[in-house]
Amino acid sequence: MLEHRTTRTLGRAAGKASAAEPVDRYLAKAATHRVAGRFDKARRNLRMALDAVPGHAAAHFELGLLTNRTEAPAAAVPHFVEALRAAPERPAYWLALATTLLTLNRVGEARALMERFRDKGLPDDETRRVLKDFVEQAFTLGQAHYEANDLTTAEILLDLVIGLDDTHAKATHLAGAAAARRGHHQQAYDLFSIAIYREPDNAAFFSSLGALLIILGDNSGAIAALEKAVTLDPDLAIAHSNLSGAFQRVSHHASAVSHAQRSIALNPNFSGAHINLGCGLKSLGRLPEAIASFDRALALDPRNVAAHSNRLFAKLYSEGVSPEDYAADARSFGTRLAEPLLRRRPFTNDRDPDRRLRVGFVSADLCTHAVARFIEPFMRHIDRERFETRAYMTQAGEDAVSARLRLLFDGWHNIAALDDDAAADLIEADAIDILVDLSGHSAGHRLLVFARKPAPVQVTWIGHPATTGLRAMDYRLTDFGHDEPGLTEVLHTETLWRLPYPLMCATYAPPEDIPPVRGCAPFEDNGFITFGVMNRFEKIGDRTLEAWAGILRALPESRLFLVAADVDKPEVRGQIEARLSRAGLPLDRIRLHPRVTSGYYALYYEVDIALDSFPYNGGTTSCDTLSMGVPLIALHGSHAADRAAAAILTAAGLPELVTETREDYVALAIALASDPVRLRALRSGLRERVFASPLMDHARHAAAAGEAFRAMWRRWVDADRSA
Repeated sequence: MLEHRTTRTLGRAAGKASAAEPVDRYLAKAATHRVAGRFDKARRNLRMALDAVPGHAAAHFELGLLTNRTEAPAAAVPHFVEALRAAPERPAYWLALATTLLTLNRVGEARALMERFRDKGLPDDETRRVLKDFVEQAFTLGQAHYEANDLTTAEILLDLVIGLDDTHAKATHLAGAAAARRGHHQQAYDLFSIAIYREPDNAAFFSSLGALLIILGDNSGAIAALEKAVTLDPDLAIAHSNLSGAFQRVSHHASAVSHAQRSIALNPNFSGAHINLGCGLKSLGRLPEAIASFDRALALDPRNVAAHSNRLFAKLYSEGVSPEDYAADARSFGTRLAEPLLRRRPFTNDRDPDRRLRVGFVSADLCTHAVARFIEPFMRHIDRERFETRAYMTQAGEDAVSARLRLLFDGWHNIAALDDDAAADLIEADAIDILVDLSGHSAGHRLLVFARKPAPVQVTWIGHPATTGLRAMDYRLTDFGHDEPGLTEVLHTETLWRLPYPLMCATYAPPEDIPPVRGCAPFEDNGFITFGVMNRFEKIGDRTLEAWAGILRALPESRLFLVAADVDKPEVRGQIEARLSRAGLPLDRIRLHPRVTSGYYALYYEVDIALDSFPYNGGTTSCDTLSMGVPLIALHGSHAADRAAAAILTAAGLPELVTETREDYVALAIALASDPVRLRALRSGLRERVFASPLMDHARHAAAAGEAFRAMWRRWVDADRSA
């Protein structure tokens, strides 16, 4: 009996000692089967291992790996939990569970788990490697969500990464990029700055900072950051493209063209660089080349709104493109990009035709911009009892003019960070009755918000002298001078609504610090007549240059004072002089002056008689010219873009300075320059005459525009009731 009991005792002890051996064999076989794709056999071996030793850490871990591969990540979680519970000293088990939780978007649980792991200390290289692997997996997943524009998830994941490793510069940078997309600009700036501190030699970080500063309107800061980016990495195409855009904003067009060309050389398929190149070429007056650049951008990205709009503006400037061709292109833009976005649902606005109306104004130019000079007097005189007004600013950067304008509106929203759907939702929630576009196709427009039709009545005004091409835009507010009845209706998708003669569609307000008019005309001191042109160079067609050449030929002592951006750059001056020479202009009698941001009005002291450009006239420039006491000669065109100066002169009571043909234009300039008595009489009291004209009758204009809005509203109410 003793021997028997001893034998049984020894037998049991031997069984316990050898239990690990079959488990190890099961695990080895399971791993071999899993790698070979024999998943059923692998699972059988793991089940046998767990039957032999329930709760075996390695078996649960291997079963979790298998389940993750063959079923769903959620089914693997219990096995990884069991493995970790049984062997918390194994870093790989923490990593497997945390990674699976990430895959399941259980980010909070994954973060809490890895924070516990981190707080246990980092005693060895394996533990540090596991934490680093998890952080990189979380970053990669965050990057994927960012690229898919799932910013909420991306930001949660990036915050996880930074929480576990606050030295992770790439995660910090990407978090800044996500914040920038959301319009959280200060947060983006702070994150980009931290990323640059962590990796001061990373060109991409400086490039992102520069792009953000462009959005914020800090052009000098943007240029500094982007120049640092291309110094660090001369082959970074996006930085060169953004630098082109920044230089364009400060009128350094030659540099803008150079960097856009460099970007295209590095990445020929980058549509943004082709757009920036086109903008630079347009500003230098190289319109056919500009249009070709926009065409290339559209070939790469047919739905690029910026490319379409810049191409339309370039065509509006070009004397080689007829108004009919422009209108056809604008309609094509509307048909392809805008019409599919139209929301078809009934409006809930109160149909009372006489109640106080809520009018919204959408613009990027509620800041230091020419448009503000026209909308501000209207806002100061609008009837507050009949109209409630709201502004929807589409540019992130606001300035002192924005702050002043903000006080004139009943409500102000900056919608730069909202996509078009969200912006349209906001406008509709605000119950706007009449929504007014102040941009047309100019920079920063939000025409695709209007395409969704968030308001019953939609009007385009001031910012663009032509059709938007949108059928959802009901009216273009204009006047009889810009759009003579019967001439331009066929060029519009909108109905033309004209203010009564002699009112302009918008009245002018000179700057508060406008300097006094020159005491006497320059010719009194110089002994010769100086003609002057302040319009942007891209507005000046070759036929205009030829007309000016004819004037100077007839007046051999006269001079031409011409302002052009970047003319102080040798390559730009050479291109401009070559074009002037081809038109027959004598270069020795041409004074080229660069465009300036300060001291602009003092340039008028150099000019006896101003000459307007065609086929695109000066608008604000024409008003400034007359306000500085300089008479302006204009050619009457056939559509709004080349009738602006004539409309302004007529409103100012100077129709005798408007001509019908190029020959008359040349003849009038020669006659006025040859008659010093008449010229003195015209200049004398010219500012006072302009200030007393309908051009600056702000109260009357605001009343008339208000009546137009009221009539548009009543027309909609009547149509809605009869529908």
